[in-house]
Amino acid sequence: MLDVMETPAHERRQIEEYLRSQSGDDFEIEHVEKLTSEYVLGHQYDVWDAHTSDGRWWVITNPVNLYSQDQIKSMDIALSFHIGLMSRVMAREPLQARRQDAWVLEVARRLDVASESLDRAREVEDFQAVGMRLRETLLTLAAKLADLGYQTDAGASELQKGNFKAWASVCAESVATGSSTQYLRALLKALSEKTWNYVAWLTHARAAGRPDAQIALSAVSQTIEAFIVAVRRHHLGVPERCPACASYQLRVEHAGNHSWTRICETCGWEGPAEAAPPAADHDPAREADETEETGRQLAPEGECVPLRDLGIYLSPDQARSMLDQASSRAAADGDQQDWTNPFAFFFPEDASLADAQRIAYTAFLHVPADGAELAYACDDAACVNPGHAREILLPGESRWMCGIVEKVTCRPARLELHISMPADGARRVFVDHAMLDRYGFGDASSLAERVVFFTPPDDQGWVHLLPVQRRVDYTHGSAADGWLHPTHAVTDDQDCPCGSAEPYSACHGGQITSGAPFPAS
Repeated sequence: MLDVMETPAHERRQIEEYLRSQSGDDFEIEHVEKLTSEYVLGHQYDVWDAHTSDGRWWVITNPVNLYSQDQIKSMDIALSFHIGLMSRVMAREPLQARRQDAWVLEVARRLDVASESLDRAREVEDFQAVGMRLRETLLTLAAKLADLGYQTDAGASELQKGNFKAWASVCAESVATGSSTQYLRALLKALSEKTWNYVAWLTHARAAGRPDAQIALSAVSQTIEAFIVAVRRHHLGVPERCPACASYQLRVEHAGNHSWTRICETCGWEGPAEAAPPAADHDPAREADETEETGRQLAPEGECVPLRDLGIYLSPDQARSMLDQASSRAAADGDQQDWTNPFAFFFPEDASLADAQRIAYTAFLHVPADGAELAYACDDAACVNPGHAREILLPGESRWMCGIVEKVTCRPARLELHISMPADGARRVFVDHAMLDRYGFGDASSLAERVVFFTPPDDQGWVHLLPVQRRVDYTHGSAADGWLHPTHAVTDDQDCPCGSAEPYSACHGGQITSGAPFPAS
């Protein structure tokens, strides 16, 4: 029997945000209520009743979709239709939901090829060929498991990547250590060994038929999925539980002043969220040196995450609405324009701005090192997935030189910048054409009359170069004045150290009222 459910505020906000994303500007939400939750084949489906200016809708989750109540009167029919529709979608690519890890993409592709060859198979030789394709799929899985770097005391680094059963055993020992995971470890070993033996038999079976190939395909698919989930389980570690009721249903919400609070959805317990690991716990310079020594950059983990989905790293329930609030950036009078930086995240409690990529990296991994910027290994310029990011320290030289690009000479492999500096004459600096793409310059003409900073050259003449944003107001020079706050604290009633003779609280220590719009320039 379906009973009316509680309607948690954070879940209601998510449904309301989904409804707005599917509607126009004049859309209004009148009422949203959670009616029921059902579990079918391990998936939870929540049914919501939504009253809007565009009519009444059934909104059903996992994944979210909406259905007009004018067309589907019954909630049971809408739920059944949704489950059937989602099942058909997932059935087209049964491994798609588990292919977020880059290391398994080639394995999944080979499994798809084997499945397609089974669909076309007619004779015994065709079914044997399916076995050969499945064998290559397992060998590819072995190679990928070897690339993950799992080792044992027996010296797994000496194993051949083509030894599937050996590498599967090494991976099982690594991802399922200790007595608490002995059954998972035994399952992975047995599953890999029996699957490999069955596939090896299929490749030589002179009486192999379609059922035999189907069993082999199913066994290989199950083996791959088991290792994907086991590796991911190992990476995620032990899930956090509520200290009061031991529930897994914990969410994180922003509590102001850049702090976060953990809330248990089951019993309502609240407590401070753990702070991100400090920057001192890692060394970006050493990590960069190791990358340079190995000669390869690690592939990004997982799929790209667009800015609108930043909430998966902050609060599964509330951060999306915070982003919507931040993206509007509008003052009470409605006359303030959006921030020009699409990654700007506005905290209204102290009127501060921060970068969404840095927020996600700090919340999900650790605080970036001092003076480090984030670089992303993927090609999506809007990605905020911290798993794709790495830290790059800014050049630490203290004697930077400043000049202006008077002329640019285009050469086949380089751009020659003619840079003039105050009281130091002109210099010729050669840069790669890729610099234009890195900074979003349309062409070489964007460098002309641009201020640049560069370091003193090393023994071979190499320098670090940083271009400055071109000014748009030509009534003033490029240099802007700023006041450097002293390293010691200053109290509100002290004279401001800047020399204004004003109290610190009325000068550089002044605060904007909580929630007030950011001052326009």
